[in-house]
Amino acid sequence: MSRKCNVSWVKPGEPAFLTKFKNDVGYKEGPTVDTKRQDLPVVDDSGDSDREDELPQVVVLKKGDLSAEELMKIKTDTEGSSKEGKCI
Repeated sequence: MSRKCNVSWVKPGEPAFLTKFKNDVGYKEGPTVDTKRQDLPVVDDSGDSDREDELPQVVVLKKGDLSAEELMKIKTDTEGSSKEGKCI
C-alpha cells in the first residue's frame, strides 16, 4: 500500500497583536536568505594605496640610516624613471 502524498506548507499570517507591537516599536525586518544571496557591490581598490596613514614608519637609529625625506625623494625618482621608460 504505497501512496504518494503531496505535502505542502503555507506560512500563516502574522497575528494582529504582533503587527501592532512591531509598528509601535519600529521593528525592521532583518536580512533574509534571499538578501544574503545577492551579489555584493564590487569595491574599486585601484586608488592611491600609499595614503599617508598607511605608509611605513621610518625609524632612524644611526646617522647613516635613510630618513623619511630621503625615502620620498628616492620614491619620486623611481616613479619618474618608470614613467619615462614606457612606450606609447
